[in-house]
Amino acid sequence: MDTALVSPEAVALLSRITGQKLSQRQLTPPVIFLAALVTVLLGVMFADGTVTDEEKQQLQAILDNLTPSGSKLRKLAQLLLKGVKQHQVYTKLDQLTTLTIPLSEAEKLLVISFGYKMLANTRGINSRETSYLESLTNQLGVNSKYLAVLEAGFNCEAS
Repeated sequence: MDTALVSPEAVALLSRITGQKLSQRQLTPPVIFLAALVTVLLGVMFADGTVTDEEKQQLQAILDNLTPSGSKLRKLAQLLLKGVKQHQVYTKLDQLTTLTIPLSEAEKLLVISFGYKMLANTRGINSRETSYLESLTNQLGVNSKYLAVLEAGFNCEAS
Protein backbone atom coordinates (compact mmCIF):
# COMPACT_ATOMS: atom_id res chain seq x y z
CA MET A 1 0.00 0.00 0.00
CA ASP A 2 1.28 3.41 -0.93
CA THR A 3 0.04 5.87 1.73
CA ALA A 4 1.58 8.71 -0.27
CA LEU A 5 -1.37 8.20 -2.63
CA VAL A 6 -3.90 9.11 0.07
CA SER A 7 -5.57 12.17 -1.40
CA PRO A 8 -7.10 15.15 0.37
CA GLU A 9 -10.41 13.90 -1.07
CA ALA A 10 -9.95 10.58 0.75
CA VAL A 11 -9.21 12.40 4.00
CA ALA A 12 -12.32 14.56 3.57
CA LEU A 13 -14.47 11.55 2.65
CA LEU A 14 -13.35 9.49 5.64
CA SER A 15 -13.79 12.51 7.92
CA ARG A 16 -17.36 12.87 6.67
CA ILE A 17 -18.08 9.15 6.95
CA THR A 18 -16.72 8.81 10.49
CA GLY A 19 -17.92 12.19 11.74
CA GLN A 20 -14.40 12.91 12.97
CA LYS A 21 -11.82 15.40 11.76
CA LEU A 22 -9.10 13.13 10.40
CA SER A 23 -5.68 14.01 9.06
CA GLN A 24 -3.71 12.31 6.32
CA ARG A 25 -1.33 11.00 8.97
CA GLN A 26 -4.17 9.14 10.68
CA LEU A 27 -5.02 7.26 7.49
CA THR A 28 -2.69 4.35 8.08
CA PRO A 29 -2.75 1.22 5.90
CA PRO A 30 -5.07 -0.66 8.31
CA VAL A 31 -7.50 2.29 8.38
CA ILE A 32 -7.58 2.60 4.59
CA PHE A 33 -8.01 -1.15 4.11
CA LEU A 34 -10.77 -1.26 6.74
CA ALA A 35 -12.65 1.63 5.11
CA ALA A 36 -12.55 -0.09 1.73
CA LEU A 37 -13.54 -3.43 3.24
CA VAL A 38 -16.51 -2.03 5.16
CA THR A 39 -17.72 -0.23 2.05
CA VAL A 40 -17.48 -3.33 -0.15
CA LEU A 41 -19.11 -5.64 2.41
CA LEU A 42 -22.01 -3.26 2.88
CA GLY A 43 -22.32 -2.94 -0.90
CA VAL A 44 -22.53 -6.70 -1.25
CA MET A 45 -25.01 -6.92 1.60
CA PHE A 46 -27.35 -4.29 0.08
CA ALA A 47 -26.82 -5.26 -3.60
CA ASP A 48 -29.87 -7.49 -3.84
CA GLY A 49 -32.15 -5.22 -1.81
CA THR A 50 -32.52 -7.79 0.97
CA VAL A 51 -30.44 -7.80 4.14
CA THR A 52 -30.65 -10.95 6.23
CA ASP A 53 -29.58 -11.53 9.81
CA GLU A 54 -27.13 -14.07 8.43
CA GLU A 55 -25.47 -11.38 6.28
CA LYS A 56 -25.25 -9.00 9.25
CA GLN A 57 -23.67 -11.73 11.36
CA GLN A 58 -21.18 -12.63 8.63
CA LEU A 59 -20.19 -8.98 8.15
CA GLN A 60 -19.65 -8.56 11.88
CA ALA A 61 -17.68 -11.83 12.08
CA ILE A 62 -15.31 -10.70 9.32
CA LEU A 63 -14.75 -7.34 11.01
CA ASP A 64 -14.32 -8.95 14.45
CA ASN A 65 -11.66 -11.28 13.04
CA LEU A 66 -9.73 -8.37 11.53
CA THR A 67 -9.95 -5.87 14.38
CA PRO A 68 -8.69 -6.59 17.91
CA SER A 69 -11.35 -6.37 20.62
CA GLY A 70 -11.33 -3.01 22.39
CA SER A 71 -8.95 -1.47 19.86
CA LYS A 72 -9.25 1.90 18.16
CA LEU A 73 -9.56 0.01 14.89
CA ARG A 74 -12.63 -1.89 16.21
CA LYS A 75 -14.23 1.41 17.26
CA LEU A 76 -13.39 2.90 13.87
CA ALA A 77 -15.01 -0.10 12.15
CA GLN A 78 -18.28 0.68 13.94
CA LEU A 79 -18.07 4.36 12.92
CA LEU A 80 -17.37 3.30 9.34
CA LEU A 81 -20.34 0.92 9.31
CA LYS A 82 -22.67 3.67 10.46
CA GLY A 83 -21.24 6.35 8.17
CA VAL A 84 -20.95 4.22 5.03
CA LYS A 85 -24.60 3.14 5.46
CA GLN A 86 -25.76 6.69 6.15
CA HIS A 87 -23.94 8.17 3.14
CA GLN A 88 -24.46 5.05 0.98
CA VAL A 89 -20.83 5.16 -0.11
CA TYR A 90 -21.14 1.59 -1.44
CA THR A 91 -23.42 2.94 -4.22
CA LYS A 92 -20.90 5.62 -5.22
CA LEU A 93 -18.12 3.73 -6.93
CA ASP A 94 -16.17 6.96 -7.54
CA GLN A 95 -15.96 7.45 -3.76
CA LEU A 96 -14.89 3.86 -3.26
CA THR A 97 -12.21 4.42 -5.90
CA THR A 98 -11.02 7.46 -3.91
CA LEU A 99 -10.66 5.25 -0.84
CA THR A 100 -8.83 2.45 -2.66
CA ILE A 101 -6.27 4.37 -4.71
CA PRO A 102 -3.49 3.63 -2.16
CA LEU A 103 -4.26 -0.11 -2.18
CA SER A 104 -2.20 -2.47 -4.31
CA GLU A 105 -3.99 -4.74 -6.78
CA ALA A 106 -3.51 -7.64 -4.34
CA GLU A 107 -5.13 -5.65 -1.52
CA LYS A 108 -8.04 -4.68 -3.77
CA LEU A 109 -8.44 -8.33 -4.74
CA LEU A 110 -8.41 -9.29 -1.05
CA VAL A 111 -11.23 -6.82 -0.36
CA ILE A 112 -13.25 -8.29 -3.23
CA SER A 113 -12.46 -11.81 -1.95
CA PHE A 114 -13.99 -10.91 1.41
CA GLY A 115 -17.13 -9.89 -0.50
CA TYR A 116 -17.31 -13.35 -2.04
CA LYS A 117 -16.53 -14.96 1.31
CA MET A 118 -19.44 -13.15 2.91
CA LEU A 119 -21.79 -14.40 0.20
CA ALA A 120 -20.53 -17.97 0.34
CA ASN A 121 -21.01 -18.10 4.10
CA THR A 122 -24.56 -16.79 3.91
CA ARG A 123 -27.16 -17.95 1.40
CA GLY A 124 -24.91 -18.16 -1.65
CA ILE A 125 -24.07 -15.90 -4.55
CA ASN A 126 -26.83 -14.32 -6.64
CA SER A 127 -26.68 -12.31 -9.87
CA ARG A 128 -27.12 -8.84 -8.33
CA GLU A 129 -24.35 -9.42 -5.85
CA THR A 130 -22.11 -10.86 -8.56
CA SER A 131 -22.85 -7.84 -10.77
CA TYR A 132 -21.92 -5.52 -7.91
CA LEU A 133 -18.59 -7.30 -7.42
CA GLU A 134 -17.91 -7.33 -11.19
CA SER A 135 -18.62 -3.58 -11.45
CA LEU A 136 -16.43 -2.98 -8.45
CA THR A 137 -13.60 -5.04 -9.91
CA ASN A 138 -13.73 -3.03 -13.14
CA GLN A 139 -13.95 0.29 -11.29
CA LEU A 140 -10.95 -0.57 -9.10
CA GLY A 141 -8.83 -1.72 -12.03
CA VAL A 142 -8.44 -5.30 -10.81
CA ASN A 143 -7.88 -7.87 -13.54
CA SER A 144 -11.27 -9.53 -14.10
CA LYS A 145 -9.68 -12.94 -14.76
CA TYR A 146 -9.51 -13.38 -10.98
CA LEU A 147 -13.30 -13.16 -10.58
CA ALA A 148 -14.00 -16.49 -12.25
CA VAL A 149 -11.59 -18.18 -9.86
CA LEU A 150 -13.07 -16.44 -6.82
CA GLU A 151 -16.64 -17.14 -7.83
CA ALA A 152 -15.94 -20.80 -8.59
CA GLY A 153 -14.03 -21.27 -5.35
CA PHE A 154 -16.61 -19.60 -3.17
CA ASN A 155 -19.52 -21.26 -4.97
CA CYS A 156 -17.97 -24.61 -4.07
CA GLU A 157 -17.58 -23.43 -0.47
CA ALA A 158 -21.26 -22.42 -0.37
CA SER A 159 -22.41 -25.85 -1.62
